[in-house]
Amino acid sequence: ERAQRYPQLLHMTDLGRFERRLAGQLSGGMKQKLGLACTLVRPPQLLLLDEPTVGVDPLSRRELWQIVRRLVREEGLTVLMSTAYLDEAEGADRVIVLQAGRVLAEEAPERITRLAAGRTFKLRPAAAQSARALQAQLLASAAVIDAVPDAGAVRCVSVQAQCAAEADRTPIAPRFEDGFMVLLRGVHPAAAYSDIVLTRQPPPAAGALIEVRDLVKRFGKFTAVDRVSFAVGRGEIFGLLGPNGAGKTTTFRMLCGLLAPSGGVLRVGGVDVRRAGDAARGQLGYVAQKFSLYGPLSARENLEFFASAYGLRGAQRRARIEWAMEQFELTGAVGAAGSLPGGYKQRLAMAAALLHEPRILFLDEPTSGADPLARRAFWGRISALAAQGVTVVVTTHFMQEAEYCDHIVIMDA
Repeated sequence: ERAQRYPQLLHMTDLGRFERRLAGQLSGGMKQKLGLACTLVRPPQLLLLDEPTVGVDPLSRRELWQIVRRLVREEGLTVLMSTAYLDEAEGADRVIVLQAGRVLAEEAPERITRLAAGRTFKLRPAAAQSARALQAQLLASAAVIDAVPDAGAVRCVSVQAQCAAEADRTPIAPRFEDGFMVLLRGVHPAAAYSDIVLTRQPPPAAGALIEVRDLVKRFGKFTAVDRVSFAVGRGEIFGLLGPNGAGKTTTFRMLCGLLAPSGGVLRVGGVDVRRAGDAARGQLGYVAQKFSLYGPLSARENLEFFASAYGLRGAQRRARIEWAMEQFELTGAVGAAGSLPGGYKQRLAMAAALLHEPRILFLDEPTSGADPLARRAFWGRISALAAQGVTVVVTTHFMQEAEYCDHIVIMDA
């Protein structure tokens, strides 16, 4: 049975080429496909998938769902899955929307999509206005349920069949996420998109704040980063995109001074990272993909530790911690940080990264697995930071988030 089943699974998941590779050395997308193959060794009747594509690139996500749909179609498999990616939920036969332990809806996805019928518009910003600025303006209106950047414009879902704004407005067909936001609005009468107000803004910078030219990183004979070049200006949101294993995290670690380049030029804040790593790191804040603060410590204790690590002392340290607790709404974060809900962990990680008022903020897949409301609140804060002069470099596998970027680099191999 094994001799017959294993080749089928390796062919179905396209893992035959990597049959001898250690599982720990596979990319994120390959690991998820391997996990699925292991689950299917003995063909089940019911397959449970708990957020199976968190941290997986768009290409691997599509491949994974093609496999699952084929199993449903050809083997009659029943699948129950949870997901924070609403485009995945849109492909389900039936969805259950949960909030605070209650069922808000149990419908076919198209019925939830119809909740936004006649209320969805695309708005063009004025000539001197960015899409992010128009988005913030729309979200401040009680007449707007949701607004997200969309290909240089803003996709708007209104409370009624109109969307008041001083911009070109085009009615568009609703999608599942629009109906989902209408549904949540019934539970959250007003979405909270709080801005961050910095106590001091980063100084103006002449030229690029980050300069990368012909950057190379080799691990023995393997080239992880191959002659990459880009530049990032002050106050920009810059996206570093690509599939799992493309070299994004390696590039990230070199930018942060955590990994020495094998070749090329790398300047951060006017400082050559290869020669003055500590000076460059003092200008940086970093939010890791996974929660990397100290789980047994409380939110305040984590902030006290990181404030000391960044060299903050006395009244300045106390003022920065109080600023972080207030700006990121952490007063309700009681108990050990490791046991906090995901939204609190995300805000705490951001607060710790901003304590020393860095000029540059690095975000490594910061909203991986976050729900749509948490993602919108997070990007509201990031947009506010960029508007005040903080330079943001972000990696993400969620292409809707890439719409927030001023410009992007797509890496592969």
